[in-house]
Amino acid sequence: MRRATLVAAPASAALVALAACTPAGVDEDASGSPAAGTDDVITIGYIAPVTGTLAGFTDGDPYMLSVVREQFADGITIGDTTYAVEILDRDSGSDAAKAGELAQELITEDQVDLLMATSTPETVNPVIAQCEAHGTPCLTANAPWQAVIFGAGFGPDKPMEWSHHFFFGIEGFGDVDPLAWDQIETNKKVGVLWPNDSDGGAFRDPDTGYTPYAEAAGYTIVDPGAYENGTQDFTSIIQTFKKNDVEIIAGIPIPPDFVTFWTQAAQQGFEPKIATVGKALFFPTTVPSIPDDLGQGLAFATWWGPTFPYESSFDGTTPQEWIDAYSASPEGEGLVWNQATPLNGALFEVAKVGLEAAGDPYDKEALVAAFDDIDMMTLGGQIDFTSGPFPGIATIPTAMGQWEKTDEGEWEWVVVDAGDVPDLPVDRPLEVLQW
Repeated sequence: MRRATLVAAPASAALVALAACTPAGVDEDASGSPAAGTDDVITIGYIAPVTGTLAGFTDGDPYMLSVVREQFADGITIGDTTYAVEILDRDSGSDAAKAGELAQELITEDQVDLLMATSTPETVNPVIAQCEAHGTPCLTANAPWQAVIFGAGFGPDKPMEWSHHFFFGIEGFGDVDPLAWDQIETNKKVGVLWPNDSDGGAFRDPDTGYTPYAEAAGYTIVDPGAYENGTQDFTSIIQTFKKNDVEIIAGIPIPPDFVTFWTQAAQQGFEPKIATVGKALFFPTTVPSIPDDLGQGLAFATWWGPTFPYESSFDGTTPQEWIDAYSASPEGEGLVWNQATPLNGALFEVAKVGLEAAGDPYDKEALVAAFDDIDMMTLGGQIDFTSGPFPGIATIPTAMGQWEKTDEGEWEWVVVDAGDVPDLPVDRPLEVLQW
């Protein structure tokens, strides 16, 4: 079968390419609108971290936005009216405060009809907060749903009124990580890297977080405590893991922090058997940046790849077809596909269906109600808001991938457990880390 081959560009080259992007996919036509001169325009705002520590989520966005703009080039027909679509994309700079400021500007100054955001609670939560405050329909993705709901102050007695979010939650890690751990003989002690941020807080919650899943599978969590993003010295955490005989590592560090931790772990003689790490290992720039090929064998929860059984609602494009087209595009030159891009694009797929179903794209209440009824296939997977774990939430399934370096010096990941993804082929079992 076809593996998830990633010919990874050096991290520095990828960062240069990202820094060179003017807001991703922006149409520089002086009119600022795809249909100047018409009053029937639907304005969609899109906020994402094009630069900064979270930029790995969006390096495929220039191509994705070009595809979306092409899909919307002839507008959206709703009833007897064809509406032009204007997309205002903005870079949060991986800064939560800036994401909130941009959201407020798009709502109050640009008067968007729909606002969307993606990639971690640091981007998503402040955008949702502005949409809830101003009564603006909102779609978001690529952040664990518990960190969005509970991290933003929502709950059973306070549901989101204007917002819809899709991604997997802590269960996407907690249900799948043990399936990989069970493949290797260990003492079942799991050291965790949970930072002092929205994700870390959600994972640390004793009732709704990660620990209950691990304990139900027979594993013991060793939590050295929260650390600040950007930490340069992980010695105390490493010593805690060594003292407790930790043989498995899990967590959700940002990419630079995991590279620092993993490099220092090797230097200090900490050699776990398994590492299943979210966020940092999702994207192809992180693993090659770890020195001495220490990325070999690192594993992660994965939600998309070339063999996943999905297709775009726009034109039926499959994951492999998307990857081939991206690789051949000018926007993809020097970069490698990543699994966040299809979900970023799925925001626009869901938006189109919701706008059409609303009947009137300017009727905010009708648009929110239309999203409530959506159950559709997208390039990023099935998005079902009718049966989520919380109002306004749709979840997607996850599997387990493991990174390896080929004889040709290329980095790729392979599926080592299908998790809860239906009909996903498995390449091989999980392999123990080699030090």
